[in-house]
Amino acid sequence: MLRRWQAILLATGVLASANASAFGNLDTYARPLLTLLAPGHGAAWRIGYLLALQALAAAWVAMQREQVAGGPFMAFAGSLPFTPRQRRNADLAVLLLADSPLLLVTACALGLTAGRGAPAAHAVLLCDLALLALVAQRGVLERRAGAWAGVAAGALLAGACFGTRLDLAANLIVGAAAALALVLAPRPRAQRHARRPHARRAGPLALEVRRGAALGMSLAVMCRERRGELLAKCLTAAAIAAAAVGLVTLFERDARSFPTVLLAEGAIALAFSGLFRGLHLAHRASLGYVGALPLPVGWWRPYDLAAVLAAALPFLAALTAFACIAGAAPLHAVAALVSNAALLCALRTPQLISERHAVVLTTVAAAGWTAGTFACLL
Repeated sequence: MLRRWQAILLATGVLASANASAFGNLDTYARPLLTLLAPGHGAAWRIGYLLALQALAAAWVAMQREQVAGGPFMAFAGSLPFTPRQRRNADLAVLLLADSPLLLVTACALGLTAGRGAPAAHAVLLCDLALLALVAQRGVLERRAGAWAGVAAGALLAGACFGTRLDLAANLIVGAAAALALVLAPRPRAQRHARRPHARRAGPLALEVRRGAALGMSLAVMCRERRGELLAKCLTAAAIAAAAVGLVTLFERDARSFPTVLLAEGAIALAFSGLFRGLHLAHRASLGYVGALPLPVGWWRPYDLAAVLAAALPFLAALTAFACIAGAAPLHAVAALVSNAALLCALRTPQLISERHAVVLTTVAAAGWTAGTFACLL
């Protein structure tokens, strides 16, 4: 949370040094939410944008699930005589603290909406957005997939009624339902009955799975233990790819815009390289057991590389295909894909050299590698 607030203060200082006014800073921070209130968009776009904002809020808390939920201490606190309501209230208080940077954006949007004399329905919609985000985040913390059905229904109702006579009434209904979902305790989950184990013969597929058990461990750590971080990296890569496609399209798919694709692929490789640290920490934590097995030192490294490459390659391949469609030479596009895949593998070392300077080292390494790719291909 401190790092996120440092980023906000740094951005504010940079904007202030560029002679931006306080009102301009507020407008910059609130722009993602004020875009929702623009009258030029249709109902389908508004519903999709609302759902995208809820997904971002869920990814935000998924990256901090262990910290917000209390960490290992909660294994002991669960034996204390606290009621479920007290625990939910404590979780909500910590969740609000973790969401303080997001709440700053919401407060800026509410202040600008009120200052510009916007209709009351717009302010209520912003409040509904914050409440629905809290419901989605609680669903992530408590691993309740059913909460997403209510969030989707609320986004559908609020987005479909925007700009109509039912606008204010629909927003009030959505806000009241979201507030009740936060206050009322959820129904207890039904206990699952364990299936009886049954023996079956190991076929060729089972043997192949056993051979790939090491890769399965890396994929399991990344997709289960680090699920929120993986989702955040995928959303970041999708945003980078969308921005690159938008810029190339803005220049009418000129072949000379190929460097934009190169930069986007390098940024995607830099983003996904952050997964190496989580994988490495998970393997180090398992050395108490795995270290007793007859395995070489660092046996997990190639499998971690394969797992991270598998996550990043769809985005890199999509940009490569777009570059070919935009008129770039297929040989250059494939060479850029290979170069950035190699960059992703090379960034594992600077990610693990130093915890304090990992971001600086990987950024410098990615910039140098991308410059070398420019020199070779352009």
